[in-house]
Amino acid sequence: MYDAELMAVATGAAGTLVAAIAASGAEKMRMKVAHFFRRATPAQQRAATQAVDDTAAQLISPTPETQALAAAAWAQLIAQYLAEHRDALSEVDEIAVPTPPTSKVWNQHNTGTGTFIGGDVHGGMTFNYGGAPDGGR
Repeated sequence: MYDAELMAVATGAAGTLVAAIAASGAEKMRMKVAHFFRRATPAQQRAATQAVDDTAAQLISPTPETQALAAAAWAQLIAQYLAEHRDALSEVDEIAVPTPPTSKVWNQHNTGTGTFIGGDVHGGMTFNYGGAPDGGR
């Protein structure tokens, strides 16, 4: 049996991971899981990758029961890994952090008079929030 701290960390990470797989899909989370389990044996790495796919399949039509079952399975997998690789305990937040949303492409068409007339913008616009990337110039 694993100690209480390890199980608390594993259980929290498992619940967040299941939610992230449901929200982001298996493809995006597979890379995070592979990176987290990089110290594992090849068999453990395959099991983790398969668990991502299994979880995504279970969550096609999610119910609280399927989410709880998936989280319990992940908690055991993560706890076993952390018990063998205690140094990975500080990295568990890597898999618990949600994946940022994908970028969006917007199109803009202007009519009338003004600055933008004759200068339609089609994709490729970047909005930087929280500061100017050019040093404030």
